[in-house]
Amino acid sequence: MKETKKNKVLNPMSEGQRKRLFFLMKQVNITHDVFNEMLPGWTEGRASRMSELQFIDAMHIIKYLTELMQKPKNLKSHYTAEMDKKRKGVIKAVFRWMELQNKCPSMKYVLGIIRKAGGVGNINDLTEVDLQRLYAEFCRKQEAQLSMNKEAELRFSNN
Repeated sequence: MKETKKNKVLNPMSEGQRKRLFFLMKQVNITHDVFNEMLPGWTEGRASRMSELQFIDAMHIIKYLTELMQKPKNLKSHYTAEMDKKRKGVIKAVFRWMELQNKCPSMKYVLGIIRKAGGVGNINDLTEVDLQRLYAEFCRKQEAQLSMNKEAELRFSNN
């Protein structure tokens, strides 16, 4: 008989918590991929996928997402140093992604990309959740562009 090792989670989240998380993710417009990218930050590295979530971590994330849903005024961005850092991080991520495509966009063009991706008229109207989602999305695009560039280099060097 073959033994298979599974990474069992001590005190895993309940089925009700899983359903609630999916509901809340849909309500605050977070995709499953983005959720999985944000998960290590929320759980201090204990989980990298939803299936690895512990009961207590799921409880805290549900509480956080519920508060976001119930208090629309908290969704409005505010001018704080932390929010400015997040906005600058998204701007850097977009610039890097464009750089990897051998493009040199203007700040106005990059801000337009961010506004369109976030569905807002002004970058300052983006919420913290939106900024985290956009940052993760453009980091993913950077990784994809890097792998495409490497493949192109290999093809070019083989010819």
